Amino acid sequence: MIVLPAPYTAHPGRLEELEEIWRLLVAVSLAEAGTPGFGFDEVVNWLTGFPIEIGEDVLAVRDDTGAMVALEVFHMRDPFVRPIGIGGVHPDHVGRGLGTALLDWARQRAAAQVPKAPVDARVTFVTHVGAGHEPSETLMRNAGFELTRYFIDMGIEFSEAPAAPQIPDGVSIRVVDPSSDIPALADAVRDSFRDHYGFVETPQQRQIDQLNHWASAPSHDPALWWVAVSGGEIVGFNLCDPSSEGNDEVGHVATLGVVREYRRRGLGRALLLIAFNAFYDRGKKGASLGVDADSLTGATRLYEGVGMRAGARYSTWEIEIRSGVEMATLDIQGDRAPAD
Repeated sequence: MIVLPAPYTAHPGRLEELEEIWRLLVAVSLAEAGTPGFGFDEVVNWLTGFPIEIGEDVLAVRDDTGAMVALEVFHMRDPFVRPIGIGGVHPDHVGRGLGTALLDWARQRAAAQVPKAPVDARVTFVTHVGAGHEPSETLMRNAGFELTRYFIDMGIEFSEAPAAPQIPDGVSIRVVDPSSDIPALADAVRDSFRDHYGFVETPQQRQIDQLNHWASAPSHDPALWWVAVSGGEIVGFNLCDPSSEGNDEVGHVATLGVVREYRRRGLGRALLLIAFNAFYDRGKKGASLGVDADSLTGATRLYEGVGMRAGARYSTWEIEIRSGVEMATLDIQGDRAPAD
């Protein structure tokens, strides 16, 4: 249930509204973070893939002219311990109670699904806003959320050909074979991200389904998905998109990872430079990616080491819904083995 001030009305999001949703998200991101944030294909892929059911997990708000002016996307996946709400209000309608109403709706959705979580598990509701966007951050503080993390966009402009990758001995890098690699790639993704803040173990099949969904997107380019292989096992990967936030002149590093045993060998750097060279050969002007500003694996140092620089920043806010045993990775013990 959602209570809105007059003259606003809310309705479940619909597939036929995807372009309107995208335009609203871009307007919100430009106002909060100074960057478009989303390409249309990215929004379509996001809102049509498991675990989001657009008719249930997306709520749109319209004004009395019929224009879409606010939106909330809720998603909660097995094991249901870190529900996420992503919302926004068009800058012309900020300060009218819409953000508060949408946040309350998402928190109600999260609370209603707590029984799906393991009985002894801590459940934390998470949301993200543009760092330094005072209306959003004031909303979070007033609602009792705690600022826990910053994430940043990073980018590089190609003024010359990128350096050649130096692939570690005993490792080969090749393009993903979707007919045979997806289950092993799913395992490698889960293994590498276990050391990332907020990671929660999920069933292998869910990761397989997610990879297959990404690979079926109209904008997917199979030549931009690479795996690193050693001894017949996938030990690293770099899954890239041909555009960044709708900009076809910039390639995007969507998901890059190296399993723990193969870090500190230069493999992350090699995977990154392979992508940079592929982008450069296609005439791209640069590359982008997003990263945890305080990455537990030292990923930011890797990206800075190849010439990437920080851009837009986003703040992560969390509130505990139920106390219990923490199932998410919030820190890693011992050696903070970097991704490179």
